[in-house]
Amino acid sequence: MKVFLIYDEASAPQSAHHKLAITLPATWLEQSVDKVKDAFVGAYNKKFPDAPLDGAGMVLQIKDDSPFTHTDMRILRETDTPARVLADKGEVRLVRRPEANGGGAAHAKKPNCKNYGCQQDFDDETNHGAACRHHAAPPMFHDTRKWWTCCADRKVYSFDELMEIPGCVVSAHSATPPPQEVERAAAVAEATKRVHAVHLEGAQKFYSAPKPGSDGKAPPPKQEFTPSAPVAPAPRKRQPLPEGRARCRRQGCQCEYSVADNHASACRYHTQPPLFHEGSKQWTCCGVKKWDFDDFLNVPGCAVGAHEPDE
Repeated sequence: MKVFLIYDEASAPQSAHHKLAITLPATWLEQSVDKVKDAFVGAYNKKFPDAPLDGAGMVLQIKDDSPFTHTDMRILRETDTPARVLADKGEVRLVRRPEANGGGAAHAKKPNCKNYGCQQDFDDETNHGAACRHHAAPPMFHDTRKWWTCCADRKVYSFDELMEIPGCVVSAHSATPPPQEVERAAAVAEATKRVHAVHLEGAQKFYSAPKPGSDGKAPPPKQEFTPSAPVAPAPRKRQPLPEGRARCRRQGCQCEYSVADNHASACRYHTQPPLFHEGSKQWTCCGVKKWDFDDFLNVPGCAVGAHEPDE
């Protein structure tokens, strides 16, 4: 995974702004994002020794594209991991750690409600059993339509309209995500972990491959082939015909006939094979094109002759 670390605070002079591309080792993906922050701060302080950054007072911040939050930026926590919160080739900013306003706990940042359709900040002291009106189930997005799966009778086309649909459940605000969201986040994290494992395996194979020689050509890879056992074709089973009966092999006929009754004008057939193209069916000898298979088989033959047995 490759990420772009950026420090461009408005309070810092333009000359102190810095952008650094970091390719994260696979061992970092399940560790705290603070490891990424410390790596950037160390590189920054080495480049700008006259204006070093205090890593303890800085945090990482990413863009939050979720339509269910009131802010478009997200502060990463120490418990977040790159595999779970960072995107490949995504931008990550280094910003000052938010400080609580003066006045103690009364002015501390309020928790955010995680109930579907709420996402409002609330105060634990005033929270009660009927404080939050929210939806009971997650939203569904299909084509351009959006709706809450618990209120599927009302579908809209914009996120603003979706968030304006009144909730169908009343309860207390909750800072804990619904069980469906916990399961979804765990599934996404597991899928991301598997993808990174596949990329890591591919990278290991790439770097362990034979290197080109002085002529610029790499030696052929060592491959071991195990020949498979030959597969005998399955015998074609055809129902045997009664004595004195045969099946005609001509195009467009293929009927069963009596050998004793066969004569020079017994068979009406096509002289060339059929052509099938993009749903159409055509006898190449007649130029008659059909779309329905039964209509195609009912096209009369263009030649008359004796039946030829299919031996």
